[in-house]
Amino acid sequence: MADGVPGTGVGRISFRSSEPAAVEQFAAEHYSATSVRPAENGRSFEMGHDTLVVPGLELSQLWVTLTIDAAADPVQDRYVVDTVCGGRLEWDTEAYGTIRLGTGDVAVMPVQGRFRDLVEDVDLDVAALDARRVAEFAEQAHGIAAERFALTGLRPVSESAARWWDATLVHVRDRVLGNPLLLDNPMVLDAAFHRLAVTFLATFPNTVLDRAAERARRPVPRLAAGVVRGVIEHLRAHADRPARPADLVALTGMPARTALASLRRAGVDPALLLRHTRMYGARRDLLAGDRPDPARVAARWGFTHLGRFRVAYAREFSETPEETARS
Repeated sequence: MADGVPGTGVGRISFRSSEPAAVEQFAAEHYSATSVRPAENGRSFEMGHDTLVVPGLELSQLWVTLTIDAAADPVQDRYVVDTVCGGRLEWDTEAYGTIRLGTGDVAVMPVQGRFRDLVEDVDLDVAALDARRVAEFAEQAHGIAAERFALTGLRPVSESAARWWDATLVHVRDRVLGNPLLLDNPMVLDAAFHRLAVTFLATFPNTVLDRAAERARRPVPRLAAGVVRGVIEHLRAHADRPARPADLVALTGMPARTALASLRRAGVDPALLLRHTRMYGARRDLLAGDRPDPARVAARWGFTHLGRFRVAYAREFSETPEETARS
């Protein structure tokens, strides 16, 4: 069953079944070709799958009662990250060996070679990121050609990285995309993908991380004063739109990560500049409207946490958004 927010690319998918053929069809449509064999003890199983779909990203909660033994093809067009909330998984692969995951573990589903997927009484949080968009983001942000981006491992690079991934996933799913007021806002949807993409690139072994040490040894280049002014003017003029790494690439001629370092060296932090400009944009809307809803105004300008917006707004303007709206 599916529903969604018309015109936004947002949708919801719910699936329940205890029939192997139905599970195989669902897996083929949403992940990859899979051959399902219930456990040899003959006990029945059920699979449940609830998914929020936004552009470039699918966030799911999946559970399987009892045991499924499946042979699966690698997912080609997405990076699927499984976080085990209960139960256990085992992937028997040619490319990566045998990977066993228990409660609290996180890993990317195999992206090369057919593999055996053994699932036992498992509850999963699943994030599926569009692989093409991740590669394009890596190119824009880090300067590595999109066609050369690849994962080099499936497990997080460290325990702290795994915890960061979990915290980011919960924040994006529950605090950002869990708010119905934000699901028709393209700025918020774009930011949700970018936040998870940034965390994905820092969490799982990949060709971007392989080059990180080399980049760290390079001096930060200087930007001409005219280029810095051009970036400032662009960010201020387009603060009501999603901010993309490609914008910094086009404005500076550098990979976005290098451009950020160079701008900060010149005394400009694009994130702080955008936040300041958007705060004043929200104030203009609050003053111009006929008792506008502060929550909707905050969402329009990309502020996804109303409580933090109120605190920052009051600190900036010495009154709450509600007081401004009533003036």
